[in-house]
Amino acid sequence: AKDALVKIKDMSCGLVDTFAYYEKAELEEGFKKTMAFQPRVIKQNRGSAGEGIWLCWLEGKDYCANFGDASLDDDDKIKLMEMNDNHVEYHTVKEFLTFCVDGPDAPGAGTWASSFPGKYLEGGKAQGGQLVDQRFLPRIAEGEVRMLMVGDVMQMIIHKKPEGGGLSAVGGNSDYTYFKPGCAEYAELESKFVNHDIPMVMKQLDLENDPLPILWTGDFIPRDGDVPGTTDYVVGEFNCSCVGISKFQAVCGGEKTLADVPDADYYESIKLTDLMGTTAVRMLLQKKQGPRYNTLLPAPADPKFKTAVIEFVIPGAKNGGSDKGPDGHRVDSIPIANGLIKAGASCDLIRYEFDKHEEFTATVESYDALLVRINPGQLSQGTTPGTQERFDTLMNAMLAKGKLVWSSPAVQTQMGAKDALVKISGTSCGLVDTFAYYEKASLEEGFKKTM
Repeated sequence: AKDALVKIKDMSCGLVDTFAYYEKAELEEGFKKTMAFQPRVIKQNRGSAGEGIWLCWLEGKDYCANFGDASLDDDDKIKLMEMNDNHVEYHTVKEFLTFCVDGPDAPGAGTWASSFPGKYLEGGKAQGGQLVDQRFLPRIAEGEVRMLMVGDVMQMIIHKKPEGGGLSAVGGNSDYTYFKPGCAEYAELESKFVNHDIPMVMKQLDLENDPLPILWTGDFIPRDGDVPGTTDYVVGEFNCSCVGISKFQAVCGGEKTLADVPDADYYESIKLTDLMGTTAVRMLLQKKQGPRYNTLLPAPADPKFKTAVIEFVIPGAKNGGSDKGPDGHRVDSIPIANGLIKAGASCDLIRYEFDKHEEFTATVESYDALLVRINPGQLSQGTTPGTQERFDTLMNAMLAKGKLVWSSPAVQTQMGAKDALVKISGTSCGLVDTFAYYEKASLEEGFKKTM
């Protein structure tokens, strides 16, 4: 739906002055205000190929200096261009609004050259009746950039430039240039859209739990960036209802069938359909595996136990230590905590701060179990002397109170020590001829004999 552009208006790929109208009164009030300030684009929700998308300019009157300073009158004149064929019409504000709401034959609508019936709000919001109002971006004359997506995979980048100096790049009104993913021309836009915007867009649209469309597009319009000489791109629309595969669809509408598609077009196009197949199967396998969570899950409403993962940030170290990501957490901490949460326990990520030992002691008292995720030796880096001993003493005190600690200080030092291999030498998983040396004399005697 076109009002998706309103939901992403505060993102870097959106326009903050984007509005949606679902009723006549709000259309009249909103359009008269936005049109008084700057050229606008009015987009209907139901059309395709540019019908019902109108570029609007004020005629015979200056725009106001600031948004909201003025509102147009019914008799003010506007110039309109419909994007399906670039035809131009001149109407009063009242005539245009009447056409949008009641159609070209309604009293007061004037005479229209458009071959489409208006009535864009018909049926109300529930049935897709809506208009979206955005500022006009004049650099659309340079063309749109279409990101052709298969799920979360970029298949192709297409630059669509309007023919003959027009402003519409839809239908047969444009020259197409094709680029492969990773091309230098659009590398920054591709990276930003695929790696950052797509997850954010789904969240803004309240679609976090829905799969991405198997075939869809994001169409971007260039505009001047905030830094002089730079270019930013904003989304003009998403297409996801039934995106056509053009070289196959080129034979539709008559007696021709798939067999009539030329070989070159066929084999070029099945690269896309084959990618749709592999992506669909990957999405099915991911669905079978369950959803992926890169952030901490919310705690159960009634947790069976209260647990915590304990981490430590080395003072002055990048990320807090080489075992951590840029968020300061061990990369495995969130999945471990989520495993406990999915099993019915609550689990917090807490950080041991050596200079706030007493506060930390009070915090851990409330937990049933603690998972220590601190690499050996880290508590001796950049800390005051005795930090490791104080931490170990606290963990032993928790054990003495009947709480579980994984792994306890004793387990870490005894099970993790290499001479544990000597202690298990007599078991079926050990080697009987395993020895430990703690002194020079025993090392010399033992090694000379075993060697």
